[in-house]
Amino acid sequence: MALITTDMKLSEVILQHYVLMPVIRRFGIHLGFGEKTILKICQENNLDADLMVSILNLYVHPTYTPDLTLSANQLVATVSYLKQTNALIHESQLPNVERHLQALMHYSFAKNKALGLIDNFFTEIKTELQQRIEQDNDERFPSVLALASSVVSPVIHATNQEPSLREQQESLDEKIFDLRSLLMKYLTGEADENLCYAVFFALYTLENDIRQYNNVCQALLTPAVKAMTKQHNAQK
Repeated sequence: MALITTDMKLSEVILQHYVLMPVIRRFGIHLGFGEKTILKICQENNLDADLMVSILNLYVHPTYTPDLTLSANQLVATVSYLKQTNALIHESQLPNVERHLQALMHYSFAKNKALGLIDNFFTEIKTELQQRIEQDNDERFPSVLALASSVVSPVIHATNQEPSLREQQESLDEKIFDLRSLLMKYLTGEADENLCYAVFFALYTLENDIRQYNNVCQALLTPAVKAMTKQHNAQK
């Protein structure tokens, strides 16, 4: 599968990779872009085209490694993208899973007590994910933005925390996968199958977005933070 490039028409890219719809939304791009190329759309929206195609390729190519060293401005733009991802997870995806799961509990719990375990597991995941989002927004991202503005001192602490943050994030998508496995293996035919499918696919979307969030952090954000911190420390 060919890599996405800036000279491609965004409409054709989206038609081929429909999973990119929420990604372009996080860049503030709305439908109605006609026959314009990614480069043209980025120019019109004051976006960095190289950063955008790197993130798009990370989303659709599991083995893709960006050939991009982030500038300070690109680092700020990456944080903005990740903040938008957090907002979508918090305001849309988590409530969507919860809405379908509560409907499933309402109609099927009396016939299938395994739903209680699934509901409790989701509550645990939701709490952990909300804590991670709060930590990112309140601690991690301000430190990264401080680095981009050449304020070094609070960044060194944040950089030292990167491995544990990554492990925490990776555990979340693994837990959601485990929850989907429980849903698939242990709900009997007595449960409402339409609602089961709705919960399953809502969880899959959430799991995939968390995994892609981690990919952006690992491939773009973390290397830039480490490189810029090293550069600042060398100049001290």
